[in-house]
Amino acid sequence: MTVPTKQPTPAEISTRNLGLLHEVLSIDSTWGRETQLAEFMAESMRQWGVDEVALVESMPGRYSVGGRIKGTGGGKSLLLNGHLDTYEISPDWTKDPFAATVEDGKIYGAGIADMKAATTAGLAVMRDIALSGQRPKGDVVFQGVSCHFEGGVGTRSLLDAGFTADAGICGEPTDNTIGTVHRGAAYLKVTTHGKQAHTSAKELGLNAIETMEPILAGMRKFESEMPYRPHPELPGGPNLNIGTIRGGTKHNQVPDRCEMTCDIRLLPSQDPYQVREQAEEMIGRLTAVDPRIKATVEFSEHWLSGPRLPYEIDPESPIAQATAHAVASIGSTPIFKGIPFWTDMVPLAQAGIPAINIGPGTPPYSWADEWVEQAKYDEIIAIYAALANQWCNQSR
Repeated sequence: MTVPTKQPTPAEISTRNLGLLHEVLSIDSTWGRETQLAEFMAESMRQWGVDEVALVESMPGRYSVGGRIKGTGGGKSLLLNGHLDTYEISPDWTKDPFAATVEDGKIYGAGIADMKAATTAGLAVMRDIALSGQRPKGDVVFQGVSCHFEGGVGTRSLLDAGFTADAGICGEPTDNTIGTVHRGAAYLKVTTHGKQAHTSAKELGLNAIETMEPILAGMRKFESEMPYRPHPELPGGPNLNIGTIRGGTKHNQVPDRCEMTCDIRLLPSQDPYQVREQAEEMIGRLTAVDPRIKATVEFSEHWLSGPRLPYEIDPESPIAQATAHAVASIGSTPIFKGIPFWTDMVPLAQAGIPAINIGPGTPPYSWADEWVEQAKYDEIIAIYAALANQWCNQSR
């Protein structure tokens, strides 16, 4: 006589999922220290019986993890992408950032919104499918990526290692709304070149900090002058932030170099390479007025490691509509909403993988006492599971 297997209650499922999130949050994966978390995820997937698991060195000493559950054949494959790296912890935390504290329906933890809750949700789906003994027709692929903040370097390395699929899901924090469009960015480095001299003979030098001053004013004006086409899902125009400025060596030396870096967030109608050229033209006009200005405009090394291009996919595309159906299937209302930041949908698209983004978490995304609603964490696991079941059982 076969004894029916007792199905876990919703409360038991939620507790199990919270336990996995606690383990993930307890591992410090601050930017540059992702390997321990990648190793934990790799070992977990091996224990669950995931068919293919690999650690991939995305940058020296920084590992990403890929996993694949092989389908029975004939179905579409789905990729669940989430980054492991988190920003540095603010000293203003009042809770243990690695304890997964639960209070008033919120789970607190370093990087939980950006984006350990969603990454863990993808891992939970891999666990549940692997342990169920019932495989969909198509493969289910997991990417736990390091080096996301370098512009999707970890995602690119896992794609190169073969962890690809017919469609992809990223889980950046969108409060479980569906994102099909987001801004890009141009990280520019402007350097003014002067001539070093001693204060006692400053007339023999050229102060690079002083020649940077009109450029700073010009960049602030440049923010409102850049041409762009408005987008209904991304309110407003391009956003420019002057992030750093460095110049000089000593108080009694005329500085021969001054460097400014800025972050310009762009609309899909804008091209980062053209924006750099437009900045060069603006500075050229300043130089025509003041020939002392000698400046170069480059992309920062951080941008060049993974160009932050804008992204857009048709909301009527198969993966977007499948995601909407998955959201509706669990009793929630699918909402499409533009994303104000950059995601790894770009490297996925560059590899020929159409992708959308859906994940828990709300602005400001990375902050002291960062949290995610427990209900939204449970919900995203249910959405990912429903989507994997629906998408991967469709015939190719």
